[in-house]
Amino acid sequence: MKKSEVYVDVAIAGELERAELEPQLQQSIKNKEIINSLAQNPSKLGGSGGGIPDAIFEFYANGAKWFGIIENKSGKNAMGKLTDRGFIDNFNKDGTIAYKNKVAKFALNGAYYYAKNCYRDTSYKNYLVIGVCGYEEFGEYKLDISCYVLNNETGGEAIYFDNFKDLSFLHPNNREGTMKKIAQVHLTEEQKDEIRIKSEMSVQSALSTLNEKMWTEYGIDAKWRINVFVSMVLSGLGGDGIEKLQVDDLRGSTEDGSTDADLILRKIKNLLDARGVPATKVRSILLEIERTIKSNTQFNTTGGKSETVLKMIYRQVVETIIHHAENRMLDFAGAVYNEVTRWMSLADDEANDVVLTPRYVIDLMVKLAQVDRNSYIWDFALGSGGFLISGMNEAVNDAVKNIKNESELSEKIKHIKEYQLLGIEKRGDIQMLAVLNMFLVGDGSSNILHGDSLTTFTDSINFPANVFLLNPPYSAEGNGMVFVKKALGMMKGGRACVIIQDSAGSGKASVINREILENNTLVASVKMPIDLFIGKSSVQASIYVFEVGKPHNPKHHVRFIDFRNDGYKRSNRKTKDKSINLRDVDNARGRYAELIDLVIHGSPYLNIFTHEDFVESPINIKSGADWNFEQHKKIDTRPTEADFRKTVADFMAWEVDQLLKTGWTPEDAPKGKPQPHSTPKF
Repeated sequence: MKKSEVYVDVAIAGELERAELEPQLQQSIKNKEIINSLAQNPSKLGGSGGGIPDAIFEFYANGAKWFGIIENKSGKNAMGKLTDRGFIDNFNKDGTIAYKNKVAKFALNGAYYYAKNCYRDTSYKNYLVIGVCGYEEFGEYKLDISCYVLNNETGGEAIYFDNFKDLSFLHPNNREGTMKKIAQVHLTEEQKDEIRIKSEMSVQSALSTLNEKMWTEYGIDAKWRINVFVSMVLSGLGGDGIEKLQVDDLRGSTEDGSTDADLILRKIKNLLDARGVPATKVRSILLEIERTIKSNTQFNTTGGKSETVLKMIYRQVVETIIHHAENRMLDFAGAVYNEVTRWMSLADDEANDVVLTPRYVIDLMVKLAQVDRNSYIWDFALGSGGFLISGMNEAVNDAVKNIKNESELSEKIKHIKEYQLLGIEKRGDIQMLAVLNMFLVGDGSSNILHGDSLTTFTDSINFPANVFLLNPPYSAEGNGMVFVKKALGMMKGGRACVIIQDSAGSGKASVINREILENNTLVASVKMPIDLFIGKSSVQASIYVFEVGKPHNPKHHVRFIDFRNDGYKRSNRKTKDKSINLRDVDNARGRYAELIDLVIHGSPYLNIFTHEDFVESPINIKSGADWNFEQHKKIDTRPTEADFRKTVADFMAWEVDQLLKTGWTPEDAPKGKPQPHSTPKF
């Protein structure tokens, strides 16, 4: 070992001692989950048998356990390899892990490799990734230390924190200040986009493989698959003092109370109880899952193999999917929902009836509805729960901005999550997906109801809604506007924001629309891109924004906006390069921000958009069929000089094209006679 390498090891050991952090080396690692992760993954060089970082330490901060993972190297240039976006880069160009050239060669890359595996494999989600380089300079040995943060808030990626010359930033007297600074580490919007794209691609690929196996190898009917999947994810989460279920805990016992299904149900109950989920909701969730995995004998049989079907499915979920479940950058259940709609027949076998609203559009609609900390938000066709989650986040953010007292803020956030959200979903397994999604963001899913929002729930439902968000099944009456009429009729005031096929506003729902306008005002109509919905390339949708409880005045001018160019370029998900599915090619962020201003405040905020894209006009309240942009945009048909020049240019281009097609040249013409010429007929 080089002298500088010895110096680094000794120096870091001394630094950890001064910081009162006990270094855990190969024989002294204490945590069972960490040990299992290190053992089951390849070494830094890619070999079997696992590997051990140069040092691991653990500490508590802000009520959570943190692990620090350190890798030491000698040499000033051995710190790390990064991507253009600032992520630690451990991959070859073909997507395989670059063990020898990156993981084993650079300090940060090695520390990140171990931390990422532990983050994925264990119930512990907070890590400091620390690279240390020791080198000699002018006869003196020095340290360069680079620290990154990896946790749920960073989307499971390591994000740069700071550079140091020692570990004094972790000393007891400095630790509180350091953790406050770490809490302020934020991803750039570009980094968030990259994480979302990578995570979504990974989830969809893994789900596609899992779905294929559940059908072809295990023979699991489509109606059971979501419940099986939800139970696997809940079993593998852990946290709050509950260890995640290990794959080898499932032993295929046939003893009553000890089957693989029993172990999974017990683990889920313990986790739900630890998270404070209300007892009635726990019973409801367990009953739905038990009805699937315990009542069906196929899940607890081996099918001629050495493991039960449940264990084989669980192993695949743990190895390929579970680590994405708590990724704050990813609408996990939304990504799952989007994928399962490809192979499941949805309610009443109308597979083409349901489309998943993209997350950035959900966030837009929440802004258009002006959600704040006092909003009571409901959704009558819940799906994966995306609207409630985005609305909850907006309400919590507003509370954080406006409430300075910590105990008051904590109580308000708790109230938002437990009492200010309500979602209704007709299909039981889709409801379970929403329950999972809401559970992951910490609300306990106490107000996720199973039933038909048009028939099961009456006007006596006790929820003081003042925000309504919806993407309805468009096979329902009036393309789904019947849901809007129902919900708005149960509200006393507030805002509503609906994305729907715009045929609902041009005649398909005219009767319902007229009835809606009797007690509500149409504020704005936004025509969205035709390729907005994944897998539904021909769905032309519009967003309608309402002020609830105020009859529409026929003199009121509705704000009509053409948003078909939203700045994004989309590609088909079935293309090989899925990373290009969504690209900001024309200031998409600026366009979305200006759209919000236009809807809420009107024409004074025209900047990116022009008067060609925006018009304010009254509607006919006795019609109900004039709610879309193109019905109000006046088109000037008078020809301009530019039109004339374009017509002449087009004609000349046509003439040249005809000459080229016939192969005629001026030399072919008889001298002294007019050249052949054909004139187009108009």
